Amino acid sequence: MPYEFRLPGVTHFGWGAVEKIGEEAAKLGRRALLVTGRSAMKRSGIADRVTKLLSAAGVSVVLFGEVESDPSTRTIDRGAGIARAEGCDLLIGLGGGSPMDAARAIAAAAVLEGSILDYLRGKAIDRPGLPLINIATTSGTASEITSVAVLLDDEREIKMGMRSPYWFARVAITDPELTVTLPPAITAATGLDALTHAIESYLSTGATAPSEGLALQSIELVGIHLRQAFADGADRAAREGMAFASMTAGMSFANAGLGLVHGLAHPIGARYAVPHGEACGRMLPAVMRYNESHARAKLARVGQALTGRPTATADDAAEAVESLLRDFNLPLGLAGLDIPSDHLPRLAKDGLLAGAVKTNPRPVNEPETLELLKQAIPS
Repeated sequence: MPYEFRLPGVTHFGWGAVEKIGEEAAKLGRRALLVTGRSAMKRSGIADRVTKLLSAAGVSVVLFGEVESDPSTRTIDRGAGIARAEGCDLLIGLGGGSPMDAARAIAAAAVLEGSILDYLRGKAIDRPGLPLINIATTSGTASEITSVAVLLDDEREIKMGMRSPYWFARVAITDPELTVTLPPAITAATGLDALTHAIESYLSTGATAPSEGLALQSIELVGIHLRQAFADGADRAAREGMAFASMTAGMSFANAGLGLVHGLAHPIGARYAVPHGEACGRMLPAVMRYNESHARAKLARVGQALTGRPTATADDAAEAVESLLRDFNLPLGLAGLDIPSDHLPRLAKDGLLAGAVKTNPRPVNEPETLELLKQAIPS
């Protein structure tokens, strides 16, 4: 059966790849809105480094350092207004998933009519946005590679993903050097996000031969490198391995889709301030077991890739993820989150709003999702 496979226009990968930013930006515009989070990129010096590289290439910079951990539609509209007022002809996202998602949405909102909220709630995206470059500083979200933006609908307290074939970056930069200063907790959470992307896209009903190959490579790399990157952030091989794992997982899920883990991680993150990667990691073993009846052979292959054992089974795959969580001192499921039992029906309902659940290998419904959440709270 024919399929399409989309990626950013140009991808730069490797140690020092960020040095390409000036050269690539100068091909696309002369005045860039540089979108970052509220402090990390400034504190680390990475924002200053990128600004100097852009200036040296003749690209002026307007800094928009207002992106929250869950970017809201209000922030996107404000950023788009600044981009228009400042005459910016290029967007650059710098950071983890939130700044890169925000940059993608701001690039679109700068040329669309009305609020980005209208499009999050279903209005058709009918045109390209401003040219976009995304630079990753974590190894997890792969937002530099994808066409997805996850935004918070403040009024409904719902995180939702939106995507468009217009939204791939013109240039993606994945530079493992930029991840060296990440603390262990963020290394673990973002690594679990990459692993979830790889496993869910491999199991997805939208998977194709290219996406499956990329996903399995990512799973294997996580199994080899994530623990070491967590233990020693300066380990160059581990950082490069995780950066490549994140990138290849992004290439896979950008084309194949995801599953129920991401459907549930969004409302858990939005309502209980759980970092996205941590929420994914917590829920991943339970959803893997939920999907086993519809994906047993594939889950066994996941176990083999993650553990390096050719005899690993589907059960071993879930247990290997649980072992990672224990090594990172992260609880399983919803343990320790103090979620009242009467909140679970809303979580189950909101989790099924995400487009990601459409490609889950096992069809999902609200009663089964509610039962899965109940089982994720230890007695």
